[in-house]
Amino acid sequence: MILDAIVRRSLRDRWRSLVACQVGLLALVTVQMAVYPTVRDTSTDWEGAVESFPEALREILRLEDYTSPTGYLSTELLSFVVPFIFMTLGATWGARVTAEEEEGGTADITWTLPITRREYLASRWTTGIVVLVMTTLVFTSALWIGNLLLDMRISIDHFGNVGLMLFLTGLTSFALAGTVGTSTGRRSVGLGVAMVVLITGFVFYSLAPLVDFFASINPYNPLQWMLGARPLTSGVSIGYVALLMTLSAVGFASSDGAFRGRDIRV
Repeated sequence: MILDAIVRRSLRDRWRSLVACQVGLLALVTVQMAVYPTVRDTSTDWEGAVESFPEALREILRLEDYTSPTGYLSTELLSFVVPFIFMTLGATWGARVTAEEEEGGTADITWTLPITRREYLASRWTTGIVVLVMTTLVFTSALWIGNLLLDMRISIDHFGNVGLMLFLTGLTSFALAGTVGTSTGRRSVGLGVAMVVLITGFVFYSLAPLVDFFASINPYNPLQWMLGARPLTSGVSIGYVALLMTLSAVGFASSDGAFRGRDIRV
């Protein structure tokens, strides 16, 4: 019961920001879906415009079959914007896993609850998973509805693939920020380190087609695992899924070890 109460309290305290994030995602999907009929009806012009882009730009943006339904959504929503939203959402919730109580001055009350530190940590991780699942369902449902209204004829299993990869993207970011935030007791440090790592990884991923060194390390780049799967067009990469799940598991284990070993001052 105590663990359930912690999850409910965490969601209740942040419900406004969570709703705002999901409303923003819905607005983003609505705008991009509203534009697609114009792209589809003038596909020849758009194909010519894309071909006129410098080759380097086309490679950085991964512009492939832009006028098709899957190509359009992959480029406009899934190449960076929405994954970045999930990265930020995961990192934001992860950074406050335990650091929020310490910085807020309520740790002395929380740590007197009849639960272990591991149980408390598990409840906060559960909250993050619930947030990511809710946001994933909202986004993929909006895509599916738009797909039906615009007769895009994209199979529902492709949207399931999208949802899985976005969820794992957010979970990996959550794990990274959670590990750092729990180890240091500082939300700003957890969020800052996570975003620096993620943005650096994105730069390497984006420039991999142009820089041989980046291309050589791209298979080991978590951003390649997150963004390179192209779930709408290529399906789910089992290897990438396994790698992201492993990173998340390592993050939880590291957070648990750091949290139980820290001398927390309140």
